Amino acid sequence: MNDPIHSIANLYPRLMRAMGHLRGAIDENLDLTYNQYKTLLSLSGMGACTLNSLSRDLGVATSSASQMVDRLVAMGLVRRSPGSEDRRQIILETTDDGEALLEQIKDGILLRYRELFKHLGSAEQANLAGAINTIVRILERTGDQEKKGG
Repeated sequence: MNDPIHSIANLYPRLMRAMGHLRGAIDENLDLTYNQYKTLLSLSGMGACTLNSLSRDLGVATSSASQMVDRLVAMGLVRRSPGSEDRRQIILETTDDGEALLEQIKDGILLRYRELFKHLGSAEQANLAGAINTIVRILERTGDQEKKGG
């Protein structure tokens, strides 16, 4: 008998390797690591925030997030500003250059995906998008439950 859950478990490592190769192909010409990209993307999505908020969103230690932010600030992609109410508090946000780089990466990803999936018909592409959406929803819900402790 072909157990779908067993199939998912067997396919997952292959999917992650293939996505890793795809990710490498997308940003091979950029001087940005994948973790820097994730940090920049997270900051962009959150808007202005503190380092603690960013580290929670990324699921990493504050010291790790701080090192990543330091690199992104040095690259001119992120800015630090004192908080408006508490000047001791540091607020992080993406710069215009950071947002432009994210847009460039997004455009590259879209081009790559269009090329990869051009052999699929529109109904197959819609089915694939629906399946990926379902996986993301399940994983996000699981992640949210783990953050809440149960």
